Amino acid sequence: MVIMVAFALKVLCFAVAVSAAAVGNISKDLKPKLAQAAAIYTSGTQAFNDAKTRWAANINPTFDAIVKVTSEQDVQATVAYANARNVPFLVFNGGHGFSKTLNNFKGGIGINMRGMKNVTISNTYTTKGPIAHVQGGAKSGEVIGTAWAAGKTLVAGGCDCTGFTGVTLGGGHGWLQGQYGLAIDNVISYRLVLGNGTAITVSDDEHADLFWAMRGAGHNFGVVTQVDYQVYDRKTAADEGFSTKVYIFKEDKLEAVFSILNTWIRAKKRPVELTHFGVILNNPAVDSKPIIQLLVFWQGPSFPRKYSDPLDALAPFSVTSAYTDLAGASKLSGSDLSGINCAKGYGRQTFPVDLLEWSPANLRAVLNLFAELPGTGLELSGMLLEGYAQNGVKLVSPSSTAFPLREGNILAAPTFTYEAGNATLDTLATRYGEKVRAAMLEGTGLRLGAYVNYAIGDESNEAVYGYEAWRLQRLRGLKRKYDAQGRFRFFEGIKV
Repeated sequence: MVIMVAFALKVLCFAVAVSAAAVGNISKDLKPKLAQAAAIYTSGTQAFNDAKTRWAANINPTFDAIVKVTSEQDVQATVAYANARNVPFLVFNGGHGFSKTLNNFKGGIGINMRGMKNVTISNTYTTKGPIAHVQGGAKSGEVIGTAWAAGKTLVAGGCDCTGFTGVTLGGGHGWLQGQYGLAIDNVISYRLVLGNGTAITVSDDEHADLFWAMRGAGHNFGVVTQVDYQVYDRKTAADEGFSTKVYIFKEDKLEAVFSILNTWIRAKKRPVELTHFGVILNNPAVDSKPIIQLLVFWQGPSFPRKYSDPLDALAPFSVTSAYTDLAGASKLSGSDLSGINCAKGYGRQTFPVDLLEWSPANLRAVLNLFAELPGTGLELSGMLLEGYAQNGVKLVSPSSTAFPLREGNILAAPTFTYEAGNATLDTLATRYGEKVRAAMLEGTGLRLGAYVNYAIGDESNEAVYGYEAWRLQRLRGLKRKYDAQGRFRFFEGIKV
């Protein structure tokens, strides 16, 4: 997306406080058990400060030490060390989890996965195509780049700097989900270190019960050291990239724009190639009121006029066209590894809502709320509007994975970006987030369904893991079976 002003986009754990003494002399006692390339960072060093910096600075789990692991054995040794001292540990990669539940982590050991970022494309094929072996510390952009360079395509999130594994654990929306389903629908197996330090493989053939839970609630069960992932050969011109249009509309076109987008969503034969992705934000260079910026992707070498003509007829403030491959899609949205939307150190909050279709009336109420933001310190914020094709997602049985939101067609999330370390702005962002979320649900008859990877931390287990009683019953049973000690409890933890 061509961002007219800086806006942080996402194309994107009960704690026991312990003392530093409880961690012990970790450099002396743990380092000999790690690979030579592994590293231990302790408080007061620049390496420690760099390692703990997160995408959302208001999310601040506190560590007494951070271990940068380089192998599954390093992970096991670190987990064993923490268990022996009864201290908590928290796993991270891109540092993009922004649930407030992470702030409950007070002291303990951070497990930094960035020393395990290899991505290889296997010569082994499934019936669908080749397999990628992705280590647990790889970022999404690294996986996309490796696969694309090898002539492959895949379902991956639209933000390059997020940890690839973390995306898959919660579901994994992406540009190609219309064809191939969610990221979790393309996971062949996980290699996993459990809370007791045991390493296992989970798949349809091994620990199938846990494999079900990992795909949608996986943050609760273990440290993923490797994902075997389905990728696809690029065979047609459509596989090579996307024809895109970026529209900017002033606020008076809101109702007309989203009425058009609803016709795409409601179509009996919704094209898998068509995705829309927008944001409502303030841009005084265009208008004194918030604007609608809309990115439309068509997978293929040319954009069909059937879909562009109705939008063009609304006389947008501007429209630009481009062609990009999958590796370049994140750059177009400002979410490549060096893009503004991957910058760390801002205060950030988001309040996700899963919906069936757009309500122009509700979006008007949201736009009016964003009109109140100039002068408050929240000017860089925006309303994220994701309308990926859902065809491939809905071909998968809702009961086959722990992901609870397959019936939805839209992911909407106000995303507030502001100066870090400002408690007043933290509170203000929360207040507006709650208002916007309520406005999006008004009159829909829907209960809050919140995509767990975007969760803010005030949602119920039902909101993020599903309202069907059997889902939470199953997840709670698996939690007791595979993590009875609750070692993985700090990110949207399942309440047993």
